[in-house]
Amino acid sequence: MFDQLERIRSEKKERLTRYFDGIQTTARNVKEDEVMVQFFETFRRGKTSDQEEYELDKYYVEQYGNFYDILFVDARGYVFHSIRKEADYQKNIFTSFLSETRLARRMKQERRDLFVEYEYYPSSDEAAAFFVVPLSKQAEQLGWFIFQCPINKVNTILTERRGLGRTGEVYLVNQERLMLSDSRFMEDSTILKLKVDTRAVRKALRDGVGERVIRDYRGINVFSSFERFELFGTSWVIIAEIDEDEVITEYYKKKEDLYRKEICRYLAYKPRGKHTSTHSVREMKRVDVNEFARAVPREILQTRGVATCTVIAVLLPGEFGYLAHIPPTDEIYISGVLSKLFLGEQSTDFWGELIERIKLFEVCSFRLRELEIAIIAPHDKSFAHAVDRILAQGIELSQIKFLYNPRAKGANVFLDMTRDSVEVEWYTDQSVFVECISEVDDLGAILKRIQHPGDGVRAAL
Repeated sequence: MFDQLERIRSEKKERLTRYFDGIQTTARNVKEDEVMVQFFETFRRGKTSDQEEYELDKYYVEQYGNFYDILFVDARGYVFHSIRKEADYQKNIFTSFLSETRLARRMKQERRDLFVEYEYYPSSDEAAAFFVVPLSKQAEQLGWFIFQCPINKVNTILTERRGLGRTGEVYLVNQERLMLSDSRFMEDSTILKLKVDTRAVRKALRDGVGERVIRDYRGINVFSSFERFELFGTSWVIIAEIDEDEVITEYYKKKEDLYRKEICRYLAYKPRGKHTSTHSVREMKRVDVNEFARAVPREILQTRGVATCTVIAVLLPGEFGYLAHIPPTDEIYISGVLSKLFLGEQSTDFWGELIERIKLFEVCSFRLRELEIAIIAPHDKSFAHAVDRILAQGIELSQIKFLYNPRAKGANVFLDMTRDSVEVEWYTDQSVFVECISEVDDLGAILKRIQHPGDGVRAAL
């Protein structure tokens, strides 16, 4: 996975560098552009015609359209013309509200070609960078061309997610550790708003390049590949990341025949907590075989006599829960087309109906990552197909738990939305006891524990 992230990160960096090299060349060559120099001198004298304005706008679109705006600035810092005529038009960069910008400070300090990196620029009300090109004639400085670079092209390059799966992203961070692109996981723009002070950023700023599993700016474990690079004297960090949960899920899919057996073996022999039930039957709504039901906060669902059947519980803590009692004629048991044809109308698809309802009425696709799912059975006959069907919805192994007890004769299951919990009352020949979902590891955590030496995920971790 690190190799893939490094390859994507390098490709994005190359595209960024190529883009900036191209527009820098265009900006620097403006001094040799006789048409632009003539426009500069004409507009500096004032009293221009509508035709001259039109000719400049047309020339800008044809030759300088990669820039958001071009400011024509005299030697005193006065913006005597601009393409867009925004709030900086007819203002003095050094004495107006623009005087506190990085652009003004750099221009005061240095009278040469400059690249001024991205900051919030009040005139356009967004992030902007600038190429500043002094213009002189016979040793007299006439002023500057200032080329305003938009952030949208940079953002487009970075947020194109080919090869990054369900959770991967590439983003750019400046020396102040502020993000220069939009996060995949946040609705509002994060450009110059989100501070990213992760181990990856700190290590990149200190050491230059590296890769490791870290907690990202969301507090999620990710595989991270990072590099600091220089552009026109400015240091940026480019980072490619993907959620550890997705890496583990995809690894399971490649070797599922091996790992589903080992997961079941692990759960069968794992010591389990044994509690007594505290629920009163009168408080609960009953779910029978061939049914599923919905619960809201403070409600409790129960289903009883789970032996050859399977129960699937789906929770979004604090919002809703579903409990389905699924018979052996369901698709999570069926291994082939012939079996399904043989069963005919007896065949059911409770998981398909359940997830379709959740996606239609409960949550948008982005929030599927917040669901918690439990598969409950005293057997493993439905485990493989149930997990496959759940993963096919873009859900990760870390969201799934399997409450499994092959020594039990059956189970009663409680979905308790007063505590956002699932409890299973197992009954054997010797005893009856309750197991809580909070005591059971998710499938992603189990897979990390049972991997063999030399396995890909373990080696990466």
